[in-house]
Amino acid sequence: MTLNDVYMLSQIVGVVFVAPTLIYLALQVHQNTRQLRATARYQFVEATGLMNTLTAGDKATASVFRRGLSDPDALDPDERMQFMIFVGHFFAIYCALFEAHGDGSLSKTQWYAIRKDLLSLIASPGGRANWENFGRHGLPPSFVTFIDELIASGEASYDLDRL
Repeated sequence: MTLNDVYMLSQIVGVVFVAPTLIYLALQVHQNTRQLRATARYQFVEATGLMNTLTAGDKATASVFRRGLSDPDALDPDERMQFMIFVGHFFAIYCALFEAHGDGSLSKTQWYAIRKDLLSLIASPGGRANWENFGRHGLPPSFVTFIDELIASGEASYDLDRL
């Protein structure tokens, strides 16, 4: 066997071992992507659960939230602060979910529910006031553009004040 034959044999052996390695790596990447999407779906459930717990945790808090949505000026200064913090926190969660959607981590059905919730919040007088006063200035420009487009779309959602 010549040196050239040994070289050719080593090239063949190399190809035989590289192909299964690449297939294995592709399968691992695919499995990891599925796991990341499952994690994102669970984070969606956690985030929306946290939002619901914050507002429905007790009757007084739910009252501040409900009244703040319809007429934030009717709240006393402490309630206004509480309402502003709630809505600001909600906007931060919505922004994170917007980014997860942009990354392809959230399913279309989850994103649909988020958009409707966000649209409902923005459509309320208190939600809109908080957006204009705080959210518009403190959140990333891409999210601000998305909200502006959502407002301009005229899309309807459920009325949080009628609940």
